[in-house]
Amino acid sequence: MEPYRKSRSARRDGALITIAAVVALAVFARMFVIDAAVVQGKSMLPRYRGGEVVILVKAAYGLRSPGGRYVIRWGQPREGDVVAAVRPDTGERVIKRVGEIRGGRESPQYFLVGDNGLESIDSRDFGPLPLDDIIGKVLPQR
Repeated sequence: MEPYRKSRSARRDGALITIAAVVALAVFARMFVIDAAVVQGKSMLPRYRGGEVVILVKAAYGLRSPGGRYVIRWGQPREGDVVAAVRPDTGERVIKRVGEIRGGRESPQYFLVGDNGLESIDSRDFGPLPLDDIIGKVLPQR
């Protein structure tokens, strides 16, 4: 009796399925779980320099829909967290520190500030942000 051997097409099909699954998992992870971001300018000196790449945990506070709203929340930013957020006036992604939490538990507003106040455009300019404008938490790197 001859041992079972997979045909070339069966091996190729298996490899294609594996590659497709890995690509789908990577896309899912980048959209909903973890991403990279680039610090712009001098606003977060001395902790983060302009051009520095940071790791962003998008799922730190919950799971966001592709439209950007939190559909499931399991946490919220705390004072001192460094977060990535969307500026309401330009739609640009910014890296800032949560300086203060305003409002009640149901609809808190996050006042974001740069570590280098003289160089930072932050909530002093565009106001506090709701949780839906916070993309995720920056992992400390040092």
